[in-house]
Amino acid sequence: MSAHSAVIDRYENGIGAFEAALKNVPHEILDRRPESGKWTIREVAVHLADAELVAAARMRWIAAEPGSPIKAFDQDKWAARLGYGVQTPQQALELFRALRNSTAAMLRALPDTAWLNTGMHEERGEVSLLKLVELYSGHAEHHADQISNLRE
Repeated sequence: MSAHSAVIDRYENGIGAFEAALKNVPHEILDRRPESGKWTIREVAVHLADAELVAAARMRWIAAEPGSPIKAFDQDKWAARLGYGVQTPQQALELFRALRNSTAAMLRALPDTAWLNTGMHEERGEVSLLKLVELYSGHAEHHADQISNLRE
């Protein structure tokens, strides 16, 4: 068992949190904007999948090529330019689930020393694999809570 099993378990648990938040969301509230400039449930779900796509690549670069540059992305530009308003939450969940499962398996296969590997984020500076996994674990939890709150 890896010294990082608990971190990976938390990361994997994001799948269930996202699934639970989206379960039985009434179609009529998917595109309800809570206030001007805030994202809808649909947009949050698609953002979470896109962020996971970015996270999966970042984690692989750090694990395989320590010192790799980590490009920032503008989430608002992605939302505006990548059709967040027409993608389905189900598609987002399926992509998220596949990426999380694959990345968790990859993380479990790494030697403990790989968790010390770092990359250089263009805005945040040096970030370790461990910190990145912790960050994205919290990211999924945050947005699952956000979706649950938007349902109310």
